[in-house]
Amino acid sequence: MSTLLPFQRQIVDALLDEDALCIVARGLGLRRVVAELCRICATPQALVFLLNASDTDEQALQQQLMALRSGHADACTLRIIKNETNPAARAQLYRQGGLISVTSRILIVDLLNDIVPIELVTGLLVLDASRVTAESTEAFILRMVRGRNAQAFVKAVSESPESFTLGFAPLEKTLKALGLRHVQLWPRFHVLVQEDLACAKSPVAELRLPPTRAMIELQQAALDCVSATISELSAATKLLDPDAINVESSLFRYFDALVKRMLAPHWHRLSPRVRGMVTDLAALRRVAELITAYDCVSLLKYLDTLLLATKSPTQAPPSWLASDSANILYSVARARVFSRRTTTEDSSDEANVDSMRALGLPDSIVPALEVPPKLLLLAKLLEEVGVANCTAIRQGGASTSGPVLVMAGSARECQMIRTFLATAHESVDLGHGGKHPKMMADLLRGFFRWKAQMNSGSGGTAGNSRCNTSNANASTSSSSPALTAQSQAQAVRRGAPAAKRRRVRGASAAGAKLPRAPADALEQETATLASHIEVHAEDTQPLPHTGLDDSHSTEGINLDDIDDGWLDASDQLPEFDEFYGILPANETVVVRSYTAGDSDFLTLLQPTHIILYDPDPAFIRQVEMYQAMGHALHQVYFMVYDNSIEEQRYLSAIRRERESFETLIRQNASLVIPISTASPANALLLARRSQRTAIHSQVGTPTIVVDVREFYSPLPSLLHAAGFTVVPRTIAVGDYILHDHLCVERKSLPDLIQSLRSGRLFNQAESMIAHYSYAVLLIEFEMNTSFSLQAIGSLNPEIALNSINSQLTLLVLTFPRLRIVWSSSPYETASIFAELKRDAAEPDVDRAVAMGQDDCSVEKESIYAQHPIALLQSLPGVTLRNYQALAKKFKSVSDICAASQDDLTLVLGAEAAAKLYKFIHDSSSK
Repeated sequence: MSTLLPFQRQIVDALLDEDALCIVARGLGLRRVVAELCRICATPQALVFLLNASDTDEQALQQQLMALRSGHADACTLRIIKNETNPAARAQLYRQGGLISVTSRILIVDLLNDIVPIELVTGLLVLDASRVTAESTEAFILRMVRGRNAQAFVKAVSESPESFTLGFAPLEKTLKALGLRHVQLWPRFHVLVQEDLACAKSPVAELRLPPTRAMIELQQAALDCVSATISELSAATKLLDPDAINVESSLFRYFDALVKRMLAPHWHRLSPRVRGMVTDLAALRRVAELITAYDCVSLLKYLDTLLLATKSPTQAPPSWLASDSANILYSVARARVFSRRTTTEDSSDEANVDSMRALGLPDSIVPALEVPPKLLLLAKLLEEVGVANCTAIRQGGASTSGPVLVMAGSARECQMIRTFLATAHESVDLGHGGKHPKMMADLLRGFFRWKAQMNSGSGGTAGNSRCNTSNANASTSSSSPALTAQSQAQAVRRGAPAAKRRRVRGASAAGAKLPRAPADALEQETATLASHIEVHAEDTQPLPHTGLDDSHSTEGINLDDIDDGWLDASDQLPEFDEFYGILPANETVVVRSYTAGDSDFLTLLQPTHIILYDPDPAFIRQVEMYQAMGHALHQVYFMVYDNSIEEQRYLSAIRRERESFETLIRQNASLVIPISTASPANALLLARRSQRTAIHSQVGTPTIVVDVREFYSPLPSLLHAAGFTVVPRTIAVGDYILHDHLCVERKSLPDLIQSLRSGRLFNQAESMIAHYSYAVLLIEFEMNTSFSLQAIGSLNPEIALNSINSQLTLLVLTFPRLRIVWSSSPYETASIFAELKRDAAEPDVDRAVAMGQDDCSVEKESIYAQHPIALLQSLPGVTLRNYQALAKKFKSVSDICAASQDDLTLVLGAEAAAKLYKFIHDSSSK
């Protein structure tokens, strides 16, 4: 376990001195600070809750606390509470004290049900504080604890300074939601941080690689498409901020959310073309990012998948596909992989044709297979490090070198690096006088097999250009795992590049030399080439598995033909240690992604050589901290493509973080302190207010029974803030019980659409009508979104099964007593509930829980076969309330048909029995 640096100790001491929101720059060891804070605060005699912790945070914190146990006997243990822990077990854990990580929904339900001893709560630690808003469940928890235990501390941390600079006064809003009044800022340029990280600098070799000519052309074409799409979107909507929405800002992940947040209030007014441009923009940014991250074959595969996904017979293709930049993008991407042989070459070299067929490749192509320059340089660096280690061993007699650590941006890049290094000394002759790395040959063969599978799976010829989106997605799912993840996410989550280059209108000069064939024609030609390999698929000799293509198998190996006699011949076995054993540290190469969990792995691995395959500011700071702790590093290699997208993304990330901290420093200097926690005098004022509130509560406060599944939404928190007493229970009918005669079923828009299509909303409406005098369907919209169910231009006067308006109309006609209430936001819903509860008696909690348990519980329905029950419920006279009585009385549907009308009357009543009996026995009614 690594020790704390002086500036980290200062962060811990500052948080111990006062309750505050601490914002730390990425890579400065925030998890280690939280672990030390937990060790000090969460003793067995205390009860401390950890909020907003992800699974990765919980695992890393558990490991760090276990490591701290060796040096501190009083170190705490993190206990995790999930949904599988029952209330009795949770109550026992709360009473035992210590550090507990629990989901916000479980904790707020336990607080409202008095399972948590609030008077024993010592404090709360809030991770990722940028996610806490006034409507979040975390703010509800803090308000509950602070209201009944003013002595409990609240300490919040975050390493996302950019989140506190977006929107209007986000820092003040977050502090108000947390109930805090102090902010602690720790940027990389802090004086204490600079002093601690300035020592023990190891030599850093910055390797600036010139990108290939094809990569430059691809970047320029992709950036032109991104810029053109942003310009077209801005001209079509006039709602985007040009200072915030530009090519440089599209580097970051927040860009998609920023665009959608600007367009959300007017989303219902936007045309389908404008909505499609938002999705196209995310996909184009992803393409620009993958130019430097993927190999040439995987990039072409992604581009073809993206093209097939846009071929819908009901929608027009994106406008960017018709541009010269898009044609250059597809032309250059394919030229990096292969080119088609000319007619004069078809009969000139039969040996090349035979070799291509033997490898399962079309015999009419010339493979190009451009290898990423970084992979070639990485192999040379590892070879140089290995030679240097061997020389040091020969000269000094002992090696002081540790393992070599290679860091990449994603798991897909790590897989590519491992495969290339494992097969770096193997090559495959693909004819035409050239040899190619084995990994690239395997990728090319997997690409054409994928194209052949798509041709056969879509049910058409290779030249068929009208392929619907569902077939494209289904075909993509049969490809390699890397491409499956890409093709399923068309709206890409990660940011793409900025324009650190000379702006060129249209196409580049280099790209103008290429044939500007439309992208559709290139894709169709590739599909035609792939269709020819299906005939020879059984005759091809498979290449060994490389880890990047899942199409390889072990067919053809007969295990019975293997001679087992060698097991008894000990003289045939070599020495065990010659081939097996623990590798020396100086011969070990570890390939790891930046997103892989624990940030303290450097101390555990103790590498002496680090190669940064992709630049990452957070990991660079981790390397600086690793050196500041006294660990030796022989060399650090920093690899980056010169004047490329990834370089601009790296520089923009550093600049944006610095500007965010500078903005927060200025805001902190003029921060408005909430009066609720400002001084002891105000604390006395709060105590008097609490007394008045207690007197008012004795008179009576409005109570609402809320289903526990509703605590995923912000409405229960807002109801509690509005002065309602929220009682969480598991109720079978409705979501909110306002009084004994009024039941409310709340539906957000996604839930409303799903419930209408599945028919579940009709069953819920029937149950509410049967048990309550007033049944209300509340359709609630999200905040800052359009208050419209459908776009005005998409309203259709005709009845359609898939239309939401038609389904809602059918619902109202089926249940005339059902009332529909529209709410623009959860805040408006709280006001509506206040009006509905005016002068009404409080609901009986036990009655609300028992309502509907007799006749519609899932447990009782589960004892019957569902198909006969579905048939039974469709018969006239049979309802949701009486079908179980029929099922208890008669063993089968045939027994019901054979029953007399008097027998049915005893079960259903006269009117319902007459309807059912007439339907069964009167042929004229059928």
